[in-house]
Amino acid sequence: MKKQSFVVVIFITMVTSIYALSLGDAPYSQKQAQGISILDSIDIKNTNLTLGKPFYTEIFEFPKSQNLGDSENSSSSSNATANSVYSFKGNGKLDSLQITATGSGNAVVREDGTNLLTGRALFTSPQNGTASYSFEALTNTTEKGIKTSLGTAFFDANATGNLESLKSTVGVYESYTDAAEGKGLFAMWHLKDLLPK
Repeated sequence: MKKQSFVVVIFITMVTSIYALSLGDAPYSQKQAQGISILDSIDIKNTNLTLGKPFYTEIFEFPKSQNLGDSENSSSSSNATANSVYSFKGNGKLDSLQITATGSGNAVVREDGTNLLTGRALFTSPQNGTASYSFEALTNTTEKGIKTSLGTAFFDANATGNLESLKSTVGVYESYTDAAEGKGLFAMWHLKDLLPK
C-alpha cells in the first residue's frame, strides 16, 4: 500500500509540474499562434545613424599601370565581366596613431558599369601594432574620371598591440581614386558600438 501511495504522489507531482511548465509557455505559444515573433519586442538601434568624424583617414598610392576594372577587357557580345587585380599602399592616421596600410584585391566590372571590389588590407603602427581586415565595396566613376567607392571592412580577431581595439570590429568607408595620378583618399568610420554585448 505504501508503494502505491508513493507512485500516486510521484504521478501527481509530475502532472502538476508539466501543467505548471505549460502555463509558463502559454504566452509564447499564444504569440506564435497570433503570428507575433519574439523579434517584435526588440527595439532597432541606430534608426537615425550619424557617422560623425572618421576614426581613420589615409592618402594611398597604387601603380598607375593597374587595370581597375576597365570595361574594354569585356566582350560586348557576351555576359563576361572584366576582372583585374590591384594593390595599394598608404599612410594614414588612426585617431592620433600613424598607420602604414597595404592591401590588394580584385575588381569585377558589373553589367551596370560599376565595379565590385573585394580584398584584404593590413594596418601597421610604428609600435608594432597590426590589424588586418577583409573589405568589399562598390565603385563608380564620375564624369571627371574619379573613382568613388563605398564599402565595408570586417576586421579579423587577431589585432595586436596598440591596434588591438580593432579586433572583430566593423567599419564603413569611402574612397576617391584618381587613376591618372595613381593616388587616392580614404576615410573609415567605426560601427563597433552598434551591436549589443
